[in-house]
Amino acid sequence: MTSFLIAVNAVVPFICYMAYGYLFRHLGYGDEAFYKKLNKIVFKAFFSLLMFNSIYTADIDLKSNARLVGYMVVLLIVIILLVSLLVPLFIKDRRRIPVINQSIWRSNTLMFAYPLAISLYGEDAGATASIVIAVLVSVYNVASVCLFAFYANEGGDKPNVRKIIYDILTNPLIVGAIVGGLFKLLRISLPSALEKPVAQFATMTTPLAIFILGATLELPEIKKNLHLIFSTLILKLVLVPALVLAVSYAFGFRKLDLFLGFIIFATPVASASFVMAENMGGDSELQGQILAFSTVFSIVTIFFWIMAGTAAGLF
Repeated sequence: MTSFLIAVNAVVPFICYMAYGYLFRHLGYGDEAFYKKLNKIVFKAFFSLLMFNSIYTADIDLKSNARLVGYMVVLLIVIILLVSLLVPLFIKDRRRIPVINQSIWRSNTLMFAYPLAISLYGEDAGATASIVIAVLVSVYNVASVCLFAFYANEGGDKPNVRKIIYDILTNPLIVGAIVGGLFKLLRISLPSALEKPVAQFATMTTPLAIFILGATLELPEIKKNLHLIFSTLILKLVLVPALVLAVSYAFGFRKLDLFLGFIIFATPVASASFVMAENMGGDSELQGQILAFSTVFSIVTIFFWIMAGTAAGLF
């Protein structure tokens, strides 16, 4: 029940952000064009600071967790490649392919996986969780930017490689990650007068992004996408976590390491996915719907996963 309450506590703020945005929009405060502009500002101005701060403040000790981190990176890349090969066989709309793709493997790890790991294994699990999350979030972002940059090319057969590389290197998430990595590697410290505003801007990013999602969410439009939403969520919240759990167990991971490998794939779609879809030519309407549904449904799926795993002695 504790895990269920943690999942509920993680989800409720997201629902509040969405509901507040939806309410504000339908009270007449701003139109669709306004919120699209605001979304672009959040993407350009805030997400780079969010990525920078997450890496800059991370307590990273790769040596003691090298096997787990290496395994998780390889596993994630394999899943991304498999999904990237399979999704275009079923989805033909180029604006939807990267949306469905990233929704299957890109997770909200910080808000869900991190607190759940601490709940089950204590405060000492936080260090291991933060290392794995910091590395995988970087992989998430690079892969997502590459996907959207590739499918933004209308020609399809002959992508502009130079433009794709430019889009990747100038993406705010990638820029923030690179700068944060350099600060971490070179052990550069921000002046204390700057650390606080950077951290506060980073803290604002997710609530503001989900507020905008709520403001642009059109509930009547959900009906036409229900089959895609539920197919994606079955993969995201049930089938992929089951596969990861089985493979990780077969590779000898147990308890905390097994749980981290599993829960990172079992958590709902990352909030950054909506902002990226909106700003990189994806179907942001579909992405927002998948994000909203995955956030709510994950309360139930995470609870049953943890209950079953605990009963089986896996976690």
